[in-house]
Amino acid sequence: MMRKPRVASNSENLRIGILGAARVATYAMIEAARDVGGVEVAAIASRSLTKAQEYAAAHGIARSVEGYEALIRDPDIDAVYVALPPDVHAHWSIAAAEAGKPVLCEKPFTLDPLQVEAIIAAEARTGMLIMEAQHSHYHPMAARMRDIVRGGMLGELHHIEALFEADLDESPGEHRFIEAMGGGALWDLGVYTAYWIRSMSGAEPVVLSACETRHAGGADLATSAQMQLPCGASASLSCNMQAGGVAARLIARGSNGTLTVNNPLNPQKGHSLILELNGQDAVTEQFTMRPTFSYQLEAFRDAVLHGNPVATRGEDSLKTIQLLDAIRAKARAQ
Repeated sequence: MMRKPRVASNSENLRIGILGAARVATYAMIEAARDVGGVEVAAIASRSLTKAQEYAAAHGIARSVEGYEALIRDPDIDAVYVALPPDVHAHWSIAAAEAGKPVLCEKPFTLDPLQVEAIIAAEARTGMLIMEAQHSHYHPMAARMRDIVRGGMLGELHHIEALFEADLDESPGEHRFIEAMGGGALWDLGVYTAYWIRSMSGAEPVVLSACETRHAGGADLATSAQMQLPCGASASLSCNMQAGGVAARLIARGSNGTLTVNNPLNPQKGHSLILELNGQDAVTEQFTMRPTFSYQLEAFRDAVLHGNPVATRGEDSLKTIQLLDAIRAKARAQ
């Protein structure tokens, strides 16, 4: 059972401290906190005090802290957002939970299943929530996608395919091109496509084949995989971090029709959900443009303060990482 943290008595808000002066924190936490009631970004920690101070000044954060340990031990911080490179997600998420702080940790949760199991054990030991930031799950469009596919509107499911392509800059020290830090298309982009397939189908795919194109630094630039679902349907994913453009898409085909979702990742930046059922005109549905990150932060807040359940944690996150691990193993066995 998760237990509630002691919320700082000098504030009515859930006071969140950020680990890592990272780009992702600006939109995934800082901007979201401005849109969500009852939460406050109270501090930013970096290994360099100067970097923390500069980041705090740029984003209107009241306090800057040198070192991650100092922030997770701070009695005026109620919860922690881990915005660090993936290779240290498990370490600092567990450390924060052991310090009595619930955690929202950026995706990918970890780099291998054993690290997720360590996180699950830390949750059980401390009673603190450690939630994975699979932000797209919490948007209303994602709920509609699950209802359509899991609810049987497409009839007998035949195939699901998920794609996420980007064009990432290879700047010096960029962790997404360094495999040891958790870089690569599969762990950075494929974590979404793998989750979409799992979440939409409500089942666990078996990897049949996979291939990758690797960077000189060891990380994969692109990965694709062919899978099979327990119901007999096929599934495929592809991710590419030097595609020359950005695209995110999910398609599900069944005996009764097809669901096409353009931009299931960030529907706030433009999206469409197109449902084509046999014998009927295609129907296009539009959803709120409110950011996925706001919905995610609300879910985290309500889980921490009120014990509400969240989907992206524990065994569910473990299954996503197990799938990525199986894809990587299959690609490298070719």
